[in-house]
Amino acid sequence: MVSPGQHLRVVREQLGLTMRDVETASAAIAANHANDDFSIPLSRLSDIETKAIVPSVFRMYSLAVIYRCDIREVLAWYGID
Repeated sequence: MVSPGQHLRVVREQLGLTMRDVETASAAIAANHANDDFSIPLSRLSDIETKAIVPSVFRMYSLAVIYRCDIREVLAWYGID
């Protein structure tokens, strides 16, 4: 079974995004919302993808936007519906 973090990594790679791309895009989302909780630092993204760290709802939102997924889909990967 694929973990949520592994699923996120697969989607990121299919989109041709680097971890740095995600970090940069999430910083732009955070700036747009004037809330740093939306930002995903490189080290946190690595932890999310490899160490089964569950991201905050703010970061899940950023990932959904960056990966062009419905937020409900991302939440479902983590068993949240």
